[in-house]
Amino acid sequence: MKLTIILLMIVLTQVSAKVFSQKISLNEKNAPLYKVLESIRKQSGFLVLYQDQVMEKASPVTINKKNISLQEALNDCFSNQSLTYQILEQTILVKSKPDLAIKRAQERSNFLIVVKGKIIDESGKPLPGAGIKVKGTTVSTVSNQNGEFSLKNIAEDAVLVVSFIGYSNKEVSAKENLGSIQLVPNSSNLNDVIVVGYGTQKRASVTGSIAQVKGSELAKAPVANITNSLVGRLPGLRAIQNSGEPGKDGSTIDIRGFGSALVIVDGVPSDFSQIDANEIESFSILKDASAAVYGVRAANGVILVTTKKGVMGKPRISYSTYYGLQNNATKYPELANAGVFAELSNEGAVNAWVKNNNPAVALSLPFSKDQVDQYKNGTLPSYDWFNSTIRKNAPQYYQNLNVDGGTEDVKYFFNIGYLNQDAIWKSNSTRFKRYNFRSNVSAKINKRLTAELNLSGRLGDLQTPGVSSGLIMATMKRESPVFPIYANDNTNYLASSNVQQNSLAQTDHQISGYGSERTKFFSGIARLTYDLPWIDGLNAKATYSYQNTDTENKNYIRKYNLYKYNSAANTYDIAYTANDPSNLNVRNAHKDDQAFQFSLNYAKTFGAKHNVSGLLLFERTETNTSFLSAYKEFLLDNLDELFAGVANNQSNDGSSAQIAREGYVGKFNYDYAGKYLIELGFRYDGTYKVAPGHRYGFFPNVSVGWRINEENFLKNNTTIDNLKLRASFGKVGDDGGDDADGANYIIPFRYIPGYNYPNDNYVFGTQLIPGLTTSGLTNPLLTWYTSYTSNVGLDVSLWKGKLGASVDVFYRKRAGLLATRVLSLPNTFGASLPQENLNGDNTRGFELELTHKNTVGKWQYSISPNLTFTRTKNGYLEQSPQTSSLGNYQGNMTDRWTNIIRGYEAIGQFQSQQEISTAPVQDAQANKTLLPGDIRYKDLNGDGVIDSRDQTVIGRGTTPELFFGLNLNVNYKGFDLTVLLQGASNFNRYYSEELQSPFFNGANTLAMFTDRWHRQDLYDPNSPWIAGKYPSTMISGSTNNQLYSTFWLQDATYLRIKNVDFGYTFSKGLIEKIGMRTARIYISGQNVFTFSKVKFIDPEQPSGRGNFYPQQKLWSLGLNVGF
Repeated sequence: MKLTIILLMIVLTQVSAKVFSQKISLNEKNAPLYKVLESIRKQSGFLVLYQDQVMEKASPVTINKKNISLQEALNDCFSNQSLTYQILEQTILVKSKPDLAIKRAQERSNFLIVVKGKIIDESGKPLPGAGIKVKGTTVSTVSNQNGEFSLKNIAEDAVLVVSFIGYSNKEVSAKENLGSIQLVPNSSNLNDVIVVGYGTQKRASVTGSIAQVKGSELAKAPVANITNSLVGRLPGLRAIQNSGEPGKDGSTIDIRGFGSALVIVDGVPSDFSQIDANEIESFSILKDASAAVYGVRAANGVILVTTKKGVMGKPRISYSTYYGLQNNATKYPELANAGVFAELSNEGAVNAWVKNNNPAVALSLPFSKDQVDQYKNGTLPSYDWFNSTIRKNAPQYYQNLNVDGGTEDVKYFFNIGYLNQDAIWKSNSTRFKRYNFRSNVSAKINKRLTAELNLSGRLGDLQTPGVSSGLIMATMKRESPVFPIYANDNTNYLASSNVQQNSLAQTDHQISGYGSERTKFFSGIARLTYDLPWIDGLNAKATYSYQNTDTENKNYIRKYNLYKYNSAANTYDIAYTANDPSNLNVRNAHKDDQAFQFSLNYAKTFGAKHNVSGLLLFERTETNTSFLSAYKEFLLDNLDELFAGVANNQSNDGSSAQIAREGYVGKFNYDYAGKYLIELGFRYDGTYKVAPGHRYGFFPNVSVGWRINEENFLKNNTTIDNLKLRASFGKVGDDGGDDADGANYIIPFRYIPGYNYPNDNYVFGTQLIPGLTTSGLTNPLLTWYTSYTSNVGLDVSLWKGKLGASVDVFYRKRAGLLATRVLSLPNTFGASLPQENLNGDNTRGFELELTHKNTVGKWQYSISPNLTFTRTKNGYLEQSPQTSSLGNYQGNMTDRWTNIIRGYEAIGQFQSQQEISTAPVQDAQANKTLLPGDIRYKDLNGDGVIDSRDQTVIGRGTTPELFFGLNLNVNYKGFDLTVLLQGASNFNRYYSEELQSPFFNGANTLAMFTDRWHRQDLYDPNSPWIAGKYPSTMISGSTNNQLYSTFWLQDATYLRIKNVDFGYTFSKGLIEKIGMRTARIYISGQNVFTFSKVKFIDPEQPSGRGNFYPQQKLWSLGLNVGF
């Protein structure tokens, strides 16, 4: 029913007898009652409330009186009416006079009872936390952990509304013993509450492109870093994991290919990668204009993480643990053994001698034929550096304990977690430990005031070898199998390899040094919410948050010796001294973040069909950072502290920064009968980086929705549950964030002249003096760049949620991206050019998500595939001007796709020397250096020469344009199975150096190069050639075969079984006998199997040499119990 509020003045601060003593003068003839009441309101200051349909029953009023009391004026106005009035504080409430039937109903309602019952699900299991509300009132409660509830002082004729997320609401008539109330699953989940910008909404009323996953689903994946459990679950979310190294195995996440998203945890900006999965209630992503309300850091989308809260009921204790074993998820390149290495080395020497075609130089072979035979038959040993350094399995284990519960006034959630993750090195020198805690408490201070206090903390302790894992992987790949790991196989003396390194020594912190990183994080969020008494539905909310991050890094590189055995003297001589001198690098970083928010929030339903909500918010954030580093070298290795180092070559550095932002947010939501939906929003934001006059910007957004299924022509359709059309548009500013390494980072304060100090050094006499230079030209016009985002979407649900689909098409245009103007300046100019807002780009794509769920007998299943396609194209791109049409074709990237690779088009391999002699010249020496099996390239311009003018677009870039995933869930009685598939396509990988050329820079070779072009008799240059997959082996390499071409370009499309989880939940009848609430045992696998054309390296690893710690497959056995 529509409620009209006549409100021209906020209620006075006090109610006193003076108000009632105010005099009222009225002179009206046959005037409508509402007009007379308006006059009374103006003279008295009282608020007048009435319903339109009630006022329609009023009779005209005739009155002519002066200086009468308020009471007398009202009595005269209502003396001959079918209406009456009531004064509540400073409010005059107009209502109908109750008739006899109503009076009797009121009399009956005076009989109050205590209502008790139990809420159960479709299988008869209790539903703790279900809501029970007396219809038409604010009286409510929730069921306890056994599904039971009790309500006192309830009228006999009251109606109760029972609700639970994921289930349809149910109405029941009140009585003292309701017994069990069974709820039916709501398959469409339209009543699910999802987290949106600065609040929550029912899924049915959402007009933006927002996706959400429950924390319970993420917790099923036994991952150390929560980012690795997100990939494949949500459309629009792209995640790439480059490494499996403990403590550094997080995925790079973006939304729709836009770039790094802003992360909000419980309403404040924060990092979430190391949050314990059991702390998370839900994970949402805002992908379109709905992110605009978060301001200048939200141009690339927003990730919203909501942690768990307490529930009403007795304390519930939950304990989770698992123990798992890690090993390489994909096959690492197989290296040649000693026999293959020796044979290919000789073959490469012969081919190099033939290629050089210099008879004056005698052929010199690295190995004699006898040695080759002895290595091949095992007489001489072959050393496996890879398996000597890496173990087959590395343990990972996890424990978590949390408690939740509460009363109607106080609710709490407490959580502690522990993770231990080992590495694959046999030396056991890498280990990551993490400790988490969280305390979320909310208290109802009185009927209007609620307080919340969320405290959380993490301690991360990472221990590693002194050198990086990338360097270790590179060393293992390069070490020759004919070089021993230990000198004379004596384990007391590590040997020097062909690359003057020893990977076993590199991984051992007791030999080569160590790295230590300790990260301490604390977060506190305090929030007060006050329901304002004078306007129903309006509340004020104040939030203060403080976060502190301290990172301590200590990297000690220890000098050590590698040996060789002198058989004649029976001695172990030093062959090489590594890491000389020993050195220590200490780096400490400190960061404080503070945020304050104040908001007014309003939500009200008028006349049952007009749903209105709004938000006004002020936000201010401040960040203080400091950094300090010091470096020293050592003569002695037994004391690894800075004071023990020598003064030579010592150095130190430090910095600090203060950052502040503020913004104003407004949101307005309206829907009519859940059918027509609109959301308007704005953000007025400020940044500290640019000149006054350009610091603030106004960024609006709008989204609309039409739930077509609510129209009369579809409302009673038994097939269509939901059919919603959505559209949104928004403008967002971006100041490039605070990452100085970002591509569009705005350098602060470059609108004023400045200097760089120290910058460059100068020698005066014998002294080295640090120099000072200008920071460059200023640009007072520089401002943030702007993103314009549009989205159109369609949501469909059929047959009571059994089949669903959601599709979105999006487009983002960015203008004013940063660039430095390309100009030729004389060296005497003395200054660099400033940043300007010159460039632009646009990104477009689509998303599709399908869902199907059903119950067949005792089997329940659901399957949900999703797909995201996104591609970016340059707008204007500032670059050096091209001087020719060819240069413009190859080098001008304005209005070109960004995700492309240029190179040569390989058209096969030369089959004979005759074919080489008649082909276009591609070695600049009339093809005299080419051999059969060498790569042949296409002469695109037909000039008979293969050179840079023949380069063209040969493939996609290294970032996937197409991401896809599939979630499968099956339940049968107590058994459950979850499978997550994830993959990517439309991208390429290009592997180089050791992955492309045997013996690159004196390294070992890959075993796959045995499938190469070679002579039948490798020692006879005139012997016939035998074809193979790869070009012939060349000790010194072949420039021709190393050109960037399609021959080495890999289609990196892959499909990965990302997670498999199989468990059994014990029946309550069994476990309740031993005092347990729940019990589940499971086995889970992460990165189980990968289907890809790339066989020798993980397709998610970047292009290049492949020197990354490999992704890990993890099989774990776990237990979840509750009390």
